Amino acid sequence: MMAERRALLLIGSPRGIGHSTSDRLGGRVLDVLKEHGFLTEKLHVHAAMASPQELESALAVIGAADMVILSLPLYVDSFPAPVIAFLEQIAERRIGAGRARLFVIIQCGFPEKEQNATALAIAERFAAEAGWSWLGGVGLGEAEWQHKDVARALAPVAEAIANGTAIPQSVLRKAMPAWLYRFGGNIMWRLAARKHHATRSLRARPYAE
Repeated sequence: MMAERRALLLIGSPRGIGHSTSDRLGGRVLDVLKEHGFLTEKLHVHAAMASPQELESALAVIGAADMVILSLPLYVDSFPAPVIAFLEQIAERRIGAGRARLFVIIQCGFPEKEQNATALAIAERFAAEAGWSWLGGVGLGEAEWQHKDVARALAPVAEAIANGTAIPQSVLRKAMPAWLYRFGGNIMWRLAARKHHATRSLRARPYAE
């Protein structure tokens, strides 16, 4: 009888389960793994770090997982602080060593997905320190704009994870050129400034001197 395979989605966004891009993107991978017979579960990292009791409970879930998908936003070329603290606990205690496999989805608000390179390298280093198998990861630019398209593109990535084959990095494409992203972003800033009666302050430089 084949042993049950367990897949865990770690959500590294402060917004948590059901309210974040990280959940939507990681959830797409989790859905496909469930179709392949994986038992699936979600865990909000920030909630896990709320108390020692929550942390111990979360680490027990980690220890039972065969496949871990870490989905999170980019914070200053790295991870949100609670995620860093959580991963340090895992690596220090070697939770899941020799068993867990790790795939990471990092998304940022910049047009260039290359902004995520340092964070992906940190994730790979964590896997080595924890004794986990590193399956790789994807760094997504402008994810808030394109998460529906990316979620569809993640399906073949999840298929590869489930079947133990190489992950096709080529399935992810930019949804819009950088100039269009900047154009749209400027429009949003102007609308927000108008809403808060701050249009005249957009070019203010209070610390220039």
